[in-house]
Amino acid sequence: MVLGLLFVLSANVIGSQPRGTTSMGVRLGLFNNSHNDIDRVNSDVKLFATKTIFYIEGYINYYLLDFLALSANLGSYSKGDIRFDVYYNGVFDGSFIGQASVYPMQVGLKFSPFSSQLPLNCRPFLEGGGALIVGRETATMGTYGSVFGRYSDGTIGSETDLNWWAAIGTEIPLSPTIQMDLMVKYLNTNFSGDIAGIKDYSGVQISIGIGYIKPHKNIGRETRWQPR
Repeated sequence: MVLGLLFVLSANVIGSQPRGTTSMGVRLGLFNNSHNDIDRVNSDVKLFATKTIFYIEGYINYYLLDFLALSANLGSYSKGDIRFDVYYNGVFDGSFIGQASVYPMQVGLKFSPFSSQLPLNCRPFLEGGGALIVGRETATMGTYGSVFGRYSDGTIGSETDLNWWAAIGTEIPLSPTIQMDLMVKYLNTNFSGDIAGIKDYSGVQISIGIGYIKPHKNIGRETRWQPR
């Protein structure tokens, strides 16, 4: 690993953006949360929810060094309608619909080991850090006779979780101030209480983003991030 790092440094490929550069933008994509089993021991309730859902995220990066940036992301996704089928003594008793929305607020570091000397001026990166995740649940009463009063008021409340995330991706400059990026991210989320019947909202995000680059002048330095 040390020899490899020395080779990279000697090849002068380290350096994605000049120090002091700020980039900001938005990412759109899909989030796959496969944990759709109800997290309460109750054989009388069955849960049905969508596993792959739409995801949106805003981001900002500030480069502390040419290859290292401080990153902050604010995301949002909704599970949509979650249907609860209720059974009483094994007989279907009715159903009701709940909704769950999750808002990950993430901070971390972004490491870009290669400059635009790669094909298409691509700049691969690794990113990761900690996250404060807020989950909010709402529900509407369905037509059934059993006593499930917890889901009757329409505004149930929220849960929070402190956890981690990690991502890999690449940036593709489109102009000196506009860039596109492709990213695959894993977000680990496990609430202490359930949100619409589910505690584990961990999953994989696949997204495409567009961003604006605000370069800062560095005297005597080459701004190698610009496409040729």
